[in-house]
Amino acid sequence: MEAFMESDKRMTAKEAIERFVRDGDSFVIANCLTGMPLALVHELIRAGRRRLLLFQQGGIEEVDLLLAAGAIDRLVLAYNLRMGGRGASPPLERAMREGTVQVEEMTNFTLLAMLKAGAMGYPFLPVLSGLGATDVVRESGFLGRERFAWAEDPFTGQKVLVVKGYQPDFALMHVQRSDPLGNGQLWGAMINSKWAALSAKKIILSAEKIVGTEVIRSAPHLTVAPAHKVCAVVECPWGAHPSELAGHYDHDLVFRALYFASLGRPETLRAWMDEWVYGVRDRREYLDHYVDVFGSETLERLRSKPFPSAPADYGYSFRPMWDDSGRSELLGMSLADFQSFLEQRSALIQD
Repeated sequence: MEAFMESDKRMTAKEAIERFVRDGDSFVIANCLTGMPLALVHELIRAGRRRLLLFQQGGIEEVDLLLAAGAIDRLVLAYNLRMGGRGASPPLERAMREGTVQVEEMTNFTLLAMLKAGAMGYPFLPVLSGLGATDVVRESGFLGRERFAWAEDPFTGQKVLVVKGYQPDFALMHVQRSDPLGNGQLWGAMINSKWAALSAKKIILSAEKIVGTEVIRSAPHLTVAPAHKVCAVVECPWGAHPSELAGHYDHDLVFRALYFASLGRPETLRAWMDEWVYGVRDRREYLDHYVDVFGSETLERLRSKPFPSAPADYGYSFRPMWDDSGRSELLGMSLADFQSFLEQRSALIQD
């Protein structure tokens, strides 16, 4: 484990997906509504993976794209953006109507509780028992009984509703920065990111910038993805475009409008994907094509204006426990004396 945590995990998105994603896997997108890992989603589509199960708190583009590509056939979902009016038929609606996807509908709270339980290693977590009177509990999908159950409160004897914990095979996540080891830092609108990332067995991480570990240590409260969970680190500027990312860029409303305009018919969406997903090899070519179509000025206008937060002082005295001679001022003894002291009382400590 220590060697894995200290290893350099940098690789391309293509290498990460090929190495760590298999047909039939379950996964979670560890960003919700903002900072979406769309470069990784596009790479997952290009890799041609099939029969995937997706947990997603709130979908914008990614759910429909994955469905249109045939990548997912099961979906645990709380919310998915729908645009186009009554006459539109987005991919999620078409897939449900045609029976090519099975959907498990959850609330935002209960889906987050599923992931939180998984992240904490719990088999289940209690949720609001009033949900038992709603169709969220009464009408199950493909998970069947593997969602909710009633348990007895050991303190009151009353029945409480609990939700099953899940640990997806992998998470896709985009962050502002990471070190080569995989300590990923995210700030801004977090929503479900912490528990979604930690619930997964492994995290494929893309980052706007790769920084030194000393930068990560200077702001430890921003670390959401710990190195021991991360299997791949992909340096990917604009990796969340067209969604926004705090400190880097705003969401691209015009580009998104063109995308949503393509959703109405399978052939128009396929043309959009042929241009922006299949027609480019990676995010660099995607950006080059964007500049060719819309101009570099359009892209640059999306860049965020600086609005830095006040720094936090994490300083201590940093006085060592043992001085250069091996003596502790606090304990009033040398390291050798302390070790001898512990050995003499080892039986007491073991008890």
